[in-house]
Amino acid sequence: MVHWLQIGGIKCSIDCEKKQWQNLKEYLIMYPESRVEIWKKCTGDMFAIFIRLECEQNYNDLDLDCNSMFDGSIKHLNSKPSNIELCNKPIDWFIERKCS
Repeated sequence: MVHWLQIGGIKCSIDCEKKQWQNLKEYLIMYPESRVEIWKKCTGDMFAIFIRLECEQNYNDLDLDCNSMFDGSIKHLNSKPSNIELCNKPIDWFIERKCS
């Protein structure tokens, strides 16, 4: 299954974004076979990062805090956002910078 996720954004605090990255990091440790791509906005909210997560779990069974409205919850999107482009930095680069 493919999931589109959003981390950060204009309305997201630095602490909240850090927790989102930490949640994703923990998920990827539990499910290392998951495939992840990082995408960024070409126009609009340039502070948001989009994640294309490919895994075996569907939305209802996803072991990742999505759309719970708790601080650090990752936004799960219904479809691929428009005006985004693939980022040339790997997921580890983001996790290392955002979780430290």
